[in-house]
Amino acid sequence: METKICVDTTVLVDFLRNKKEAIEWIDGHKHCILATTTINLFELYLGAYLQNPNSVHAVQQLAQRLLILNLSDESSRHAGEQLALLQKSGQDVEFRDVLIGSIAATENFAVKTNNKKHFSRMKDVLTVD
Repeated sequence: METKICVDTTVLVDFLRNKKEAIEWIDGHKHCILATTTINLFELYLGAYLQNPNSVHAVQQLAQRLLILNLSDESSRHAGEQLALLQKSGQDVEFRDVLIGSIAATENFAVKTNNKKHFSRMKDVLTVD
């Protein structure tokens, strides 16, 4: 059975910066369905435009190689529920991470991230090494 993994911005940035660990991880998971979310793409484009507008093309090329997961009504509801639960328990998490985790969870994808602290706080979000 194929594994479905949503790759978070932290890993994608390392990949775009040619960091060995990220390149090896992605190369080692070619048998998987690798995806990212529209929220991650926003973060990548934001970083490119802020730091190096010449890297926008690299983000576009990377996006073409991944399945792109979109924010849906179901993932929006899930994200609202998750953020409310986290805030009520005093465990505030960056709302973009909640959106990313909720999109992945509702689409049955695990998340590959270098920020497991935030994603591990969310119900129904699985992370992978």
